[in-house]
Amino acid sequence: MQQSERTKKWYKIELGATRIFQRIHLPPNQKNFILTVIIAIACGLMAVTYHLLIKLVSANVIDRVMAIEGSSRPFWMMVVPTLGGLVAGLLIYFFFPEARGSGIPQVKVAYSMDYGRVPLRAAFGKAIVSALSVGSGGSLGREGPTVQICAAISYAVSKLFSVPRRVQMNQLPISAAAALAAAFNAPLAAVTFAIEEIIGDLNQKLAASIVIAAVIASTIERWLLGEHPLFAGANVYVLNRPLELLAYAGLGVAAGIVGVIFSKMILWLRMVFRDRINVPVWSKPAIGGMILGVIGLWQPHALGLGYDYLGTVLQGQDHLLLKGVLMLMVAKALASSFSYGSGMSGGVLGPSLFIGGMLGAAMWHLVAFLNPTVQAARGSFALVGMGAMFAAVIRAPMTSILLIFEMTNNYAIILSVMVANATAYLVASRFSPLPLYEALLFQDGINISHAPKTDALARITAASVMTREVVTLPDDITVNEALDIVGRLEFNGYPVCTDGRMIGLITTNDLKRLEAKGNKAAMLTEVMTRKIVHTHPDQTLDKVVLKLAQRELSQLPVVSRADDSRLLGIITLRDIARAQARLASSKYSLDQDDTIQPVNR
Repeated sequence: MQQSERTKKWYKIELGATRIFQRIHLPPNQKNFILTVIIAIACGLMAVTYHLLIKLVSANVIDRVMAIEGSSRPFWMMVVPTLGGLVAGLLIYFFFPEARGSGIPQVKVAYSMDYGRVPLRAAFGKAIVSALSVGSGGSLGREGPTVQICAAISYAVSKLFSVPRRVQMNQLPISAAAALAAAFNAPLAAVTFAIEEIIGDLNQKLAASIVIAAVIASTIERWLLGEHPLFAGANVYVLNRPLELLAYAGLGVAAGIVGVIFSKMILWLRMVFRDRINVPVWSKPAIGGMILGVIGLWQPHALGLGYDYLGTVLQGQDHLLLKGVLMLMVAKALASSFSYGSGMSGGVLGPSLFIGGMLGAAMWHLVAFLNPTVQAARGSFALVGMGAMFAAVIRAPMTSILLIFEMTNNYAIILSVMVANATAYLVASRFSPLPLYEALLFQDGINISHAPKTDALARITAASVMTREVVTLPDDITVNEALDIVGRLEFNGYPVCTDGRMIGLITTNDLKRLEAKGNKAAMLTEVMTRKIVHTHPDQTLDKVVLKLAQRELSQLPVVSRADDSRLLGIITLRDIARAQARLASSKYSLDQDDTIQPVNR
């Protein structure tokens, strides 16, 4: 079936679904609630399916290799990660370019710059490629891909019912919360993650929907996989005496430093593989896989997700001494950096937790050497180290605290976690101004600022960033004729003009809803929006941003001050994001080793 035929068939499906959705006679906020529930259920089911897929591939590939004994073990340990990287590279290059990397940076871009658009194709590709990457030994996590997969589902469902673009965007952080809740079985941490990492501030309008989605997805995960924390047996640790907080603060300092080193290692290797290794792009993950094979011969537990072995460390059943713990921590950091840097598919949340656990165990050995009477358990330090490393790498301090609590069902250790996480966050922020996800995007020339400074945007006018070539619709056509025109285009909103003058505005989703209600023969002049929120070419972006935010719009027509009907251009969130990226280049720069530094440092 040709692409155009598939597009037409999907377009008809969207119109049919929109007709059904429009027949539900409820206020818009209640319809949005129904949409949230549908997306949360879909995300919960998809997250569980993806979890089982990774488990299936890992059990039949890398776990079997690790179980091999005898002279053939080194051969298979080298071959399997290399072949896994090669197949993953071929799939990414030829079929699923969106599947590369973690998935969370891509979701942040979609929310901030692309109206929440994450193609459904990305969900399928991400699930297959990341499961193959991790299952063949890639030292990456499943949480980032889960977020991207659920974001794609959210966009597909929202688009299916032709809801407004702002609603589509708002469903994206809701799906991210559902994804993380199901991935970690941690609904509270999922809520704060969506607020801290995706939205960037406390959006009260979305808070209730985010909570509902997280609860639904977590309930589905517990129903299908069982009611248990991710790391069982770690709920016995307590803070024995206040003096131990000094040791946990020292662990936070160490985690802040190691977290920065780990982040910079990923960034540097990503740049090396991208720009300095002159081989076909599809073969680079195979090179990373070959290096993983070498690391696996040295430290096999550094490959794959590593959650099972991390659980044994938390329970004190690993029997590793200080040297063994440090070597495994270094091996995991190297394996994860080469996996991500070479272009494999998978997240960095899981590796961060593993590295933090090993760092915490190593810190316990040091404390026990200095004070043989220490009462704190080794697993307690490993547990706190996990949260501290999460805070240092991801820079979501509230999420990191709640995550440790929910992954272990241990509240007694929460004060220790808070002290270590806060310390790690402050130390990491001091040495590296950008967290890892923002740094990865900045490395690609993308800057996302959750809270743009109005004094900076006040220096840029709408005329300097607006799109001047605007697609318009005539006023003397029907809804059905307009749908035939816009069905071939990628834009969302269209000014309606007569004799070169703008008299109204209509969106693609407006047209679909009108068609669903049986108004396809109505003229655009009868159904278009006549009261248009607009801006002028000399208005600055701080005012434009406020108009977009207050009216919950994604674009504004730019009209002449002398004549509001004279259309000069259109300004979108994407145009503003480009302007912010230019502003970022005046604040940060890239060193020769691709390290991000403030310009005036």
